[in-house]
Amino acid sequence: MSLAMAFRLGWRNLWRHPRRTLLTALAFSLGVFLLIISLGLGDGMHEKMIETGVRVGSGHVVIEPADARSTVDELHYLSADTAAAAERLLHQADLREMVRGVAPRLLASGLLSSANNSTGVQVVGAVPDRERGVTLLPEKIVEGTFLEETGRTPSTVIGSALANKLGVGLGSKVVLMTQAGSEIQSQLLRVRGIFSTGMEDVDLRLVSMRIEDLQLAIQRDGAVSHLAIFLDGSERTEEVRRLVAQRIERGFDGDPPSVLSWQEAMPELAQFIVIDDAGNYLFNGVLLFMVALGVLNTILMAVLERRREFSLLLAIGMRPFEIAAMVMAESFLLTGVGTIVGLVLGWSLHAYWAIHGLDFSGAMDQGLSVAGVSVDPIVYSYLYPGRIRWTLIFVAILGFAASLYPAVRAARTAPSEATQG
Repeated sequence: MSLAMAFRLGWRNLWRHPRRTLLTALAFSLGVFLLIISLGLGDGMHEKMIETGVRVGSGHVVIEPADARSTVDELHYLSADTAAAAERLLHQADLREMVRGVAPRLLASGLLSSANNSTGVQVVGAVPDRERGVTLLPEKIVEGTFLEETGRTPSTVIGSALANKLGVGLGSKVVLMTQAGSEIQSQLLRVRGIFSTGMEDVDLRLVSMRIEDLQLAIQRDGAVSHLAIFLDGSERTEEVRRLVAQRIERGFDGDPPSVLSWQEAMPELAQFIVIDDAGNYLFNGVLLFMVALGVLNTILMAVLERRREFSLLLAIGMRPFEIAAMVMAESFLLTGVGTIVGLVLGWSLHAYWAIHGLDFSGAMDQGLSVAGVSVDPIVYSYLYPGRIRWTLIFVAILGFAASLYPAVRAARTAPSEATQG
């Protein structure tokens, strides 16, 4: 018996009991539907968290001094020549197509003071025109404007929580004290803008100013702490990181800069996503396993009801493996119908939520943050590449597993049963 014949007979056998077949296929399609929706919303939330984290942090890919993370109590810098050479590598044709933007950053710790209060802050020196369109702060300005390109008076933008703590507003003067070598330097700044990201630690601790003003304050002319590389999405992070690392290893003599992915630069966020994905996989795996038991039950019932039929087929010359192939074809067809219906329904709702989003604001705190990154109450569905492929592979394995035992039972039917009762 050919494979086509096995599937043809299997399809006809399924519709001997249409109600049972439809209910089982519906249950399987519901499982696949829930799997697609769950993966889409989970990936969408993760992608939004990654986007927020990298845009307020150090980018999808980071170029930094080789020893920057070996001694966390000391700041390390790229020289102006090293930073410029690394940037030139990013303008090569294959990388330029994938890279959305590059932002040089200079980091420093300091004490920000006003007439009313003072507090420790993390200072980020930035190039204003490089930040717009790729980082979060220019979009989160709620009062005033972002940093100016040039200007004689050093200016800064601060978080709303920090502004409240210091009791300052637009146009107010603040004093930044930073360490420059063995000395403490003070610099007078004027508040040009106030941002609100929804992340408490960022709004309370982060201060941004022009990179040349910060270089002057810490007496590090041309120094850069790292280059933040931004992509259109996180899925090509490892590809870009690997390409950049290879170019830097070939293009630099001595000790080249380190190239890190956002997972290495923000390990807490990466660990949360891994744990959350594991929980999601476990839930969906248990769900589909229970649905697969329903498929097994349906096929096994059909086998037990047709033992006399199988014995007659064996008696007239059909071989046991052909009986098994026919039963396995029934299982594959049943799971196939359920999978197609589930994929169509799941993809349709995923496509809708990918555009309009699903609003959880009624059940989620507006200020909720995870691993230091705010969670948007409106979740847009997003499926990482390969999700559908792996879903189909997983469903096929379940369908095969659910068909094994009924197929073996059918193949072991004795021809003599045809003459009984």
